[in-house]
Amino acid sequence: MKKIFAMVAVAAGLLFAGNANAQLGVNIGYAPQTYTSTVTSGSNTNTTTTNMSGFFAGVNYNLNLTGDLNVSLGAQFRYNTSKDTLVNASVGTIVGGKSENTYTQSLIDIPILFNYGFNLNSALKLSVFVGPTISYALAGNTHNTTTVTVLGSDNVTESDSDWYGDNSNRKKLDVAATIGLNVQYNQFRLFGGYNMGLLNLTSADNTTLKASNIFVGVGMAL
Repeated sequence: MKKIFAMVAVAAGLLFAGNANAQLGVNIGYAPQTYTSTVTSGSNTNTTTTNMSGFFAGVNYNLNLTGDLNVSLGAQFRYNTSKDTLVNASVGTIVGGKSENTYTQSLIDIPILFNYGFNLNSALKLSVFVGPTISYALAGNTHNTTTVTVLGSDNVTESDSDWYGDNSNRKKLDVAATIGLNVQYNQFRLFGGYNMGLLNLTSADNTTLKASNIFVGVGMAL
């Protein structure tokens, strides 16, 4: 992964050094994440989905290649989270417990997006973009809190499960196919699109785990 980051950084440096029209931008947005797991056992296939709320912030450089064709290179931090609660869960022979899971994940994304713009008027521009987005997970965790009530007294236990620990089958690196639209009014941007993960994010046998998400954001060209 370090080699990928290094190659992208070198390529970006060479392009920016030779292009005076490179434009810096800052972006923030919302990107709800979906993980789809498919487990195959014989002729049976079971598919489950996990949905997480996601937020991102980052920077990008958009530089001209030729005419109205540009390429945007950037980096952004993304944070995903979700929670589920099972109330009145049975814990042994005791009924009335509560089990709550909080899921968190942080990632670094490197989008490399080719974009073509159309000037609608002197201040308004519409662009379409497509390209790969390289994602690398920095951390992922499931925090469980289980509460068991016995004769009015609560017994609380907590535990954590590292998504990328030594005994985990989960992989950190993903590459997504990205497509979307950007509207820019003067220096302000409104954009949205879709990321479709291309890699299997687990090494577990007979299992595939794919990521996908829509995203919407606002930004400013500096």
